[in-house]
Amino acid sequence: MRRGRTTLHFERGGFYADVENVSAMLCGRCGTRSVHSMTALKISDAVEKLFRAGKDLDMTGISFHKLAS
Repeated sequence: MRRGRTTLHFERGGFYADVENVSAMLCGRCGTRSVHSMTALKISDAVEKLFRAGKDLDMTGISFHKLAS
């Protein structure tokens, strides 16, 4: 396992959310990704709030990106 960055994909009720550039431990052999528990909880909470907020909206998508400084 080595430190790296990965993208996490979530799907709920016909919508999806990708969280990019997440710090994780990555296995180059089998592809396993391990995200620190506190990071995983924060991401999960944020994504669930996004899905709850968007479930009643007529929308095609929402995209968040951190701007380069």
